[in-house]
Amino acid sequence: MKIWIDVTNTPHVNVLMPIYRHLQRQGHEIIVTARDFSETVPLLRKNNIQPLIIGNHKGKSRIKKVFGLLGRYMDLLLQVPTFDIAFSLGGSYTSVVAWLRRKPSITFSDNDFTTHKFVTFLFSSYFIFPSYLKYQAAQKKYHIKDEQIKTFDGFKEDIYIADYKVDEHFLEQLPWEEYITIRPENLKAAYVPKDAVTIVPQLFEVFKNENILFLPRYDEEKKMAEGYPNIWYPSSPLSGLDVCYYTKAMLTGAGTFAREAALLGVPAVSFFPRKEFLTVDVVLQEQGKEFKSRSAEEIKRYVDDAVKRTSEKVSVERSKKVLAEVLQIIDNILAKQL
Repeated sequence: MKIWIDVTNTPHVNVLMPIYRHLQRQGHEIIVTARDFSETVPLLRKNNIQPLIIGNHKGKSRIKKVFGLLGRYMDLLLQVPTFDIAFSLGGSYTSVVAWLRRKPSITFSDNDFTTHKFVTFLFSSYFIFPSYLKYQAAQKKYHIKDEQIKTFDGFKEDIYIADYKVDEHFLEQLPWEEYITIRPENLKAAYVPKDAVTIVPQLFEVFKNENILFLPRYDEEKKMAEGYPNIWYPSSPLSGLDVCYYTKAMLTGAGTFAREAALLGVPAVSFFPRKEFLTVDVVLQEQGKEFKSRSAEEIKRYVDDAVKRTSEKVSVERSKKVLAEVLQIIDNILAKQL
């Protein structure tokens, strides 16, 4: 079977790699397309995948985003080779292109804030959600049948944590052995309020006595680290799970790194610039595995206390069960198409 996988954002690479490898082992032919955004393409190439690059990020302008979206739809329709079924995280592009080609599509999502959610729900054939996701209102609104929705007991980060093996040489890439990690908010993302501002400069100040691994999203963010001898940022992408495993604490303006760290038993803080959080983050916060705040001083107090309480990292055995469940769901869907 020919399976088209579309990758549009950096965190998607890690989630899709175990699925990609599984499908390869099953003998399927896989077509990979990617949007040139952030570290998406370099990470794919690091995993020995040479994607067909179609489209790029259009910034925060809604007009540019609309034209970029429509233009990428057209380019995908014209450039993606023939396929039997499409698969992606979010489904914004694959659901529409597959529907226009009269092919089925699978959409994987844990995101309550998906910008083009209505498109996804209208055109996707199958959905794979964490059991925590509250999808029932959308299911009713778009008349989605129960058999189209498959759920699994876990988080999307479990899918790749299941295969994680600690790189014993990872710290050789860093200038020190102990550090905290700071990842800025994605202020260019459509789901972030237009008036949102970063709190990274305040975090740099309260943690000026700590070694800081800074992971900027964009080149212009590197200026925030100027003048701080305790701050270092890499010239190329680092292994996200190794960053989480070795760091004393993970501080991020989004959710992926926070969830990864939390599931590995590392103190995790999200300073996401919205009042509402994804349901999966709310679940982790309710479980006491993730802390949320936009106050640098409050985050400092939490980290100081949490680092003292942290002992051993969490076993990946639970994540292995989650991965097996997700792969079985995908196999069952594909079997229906044969």
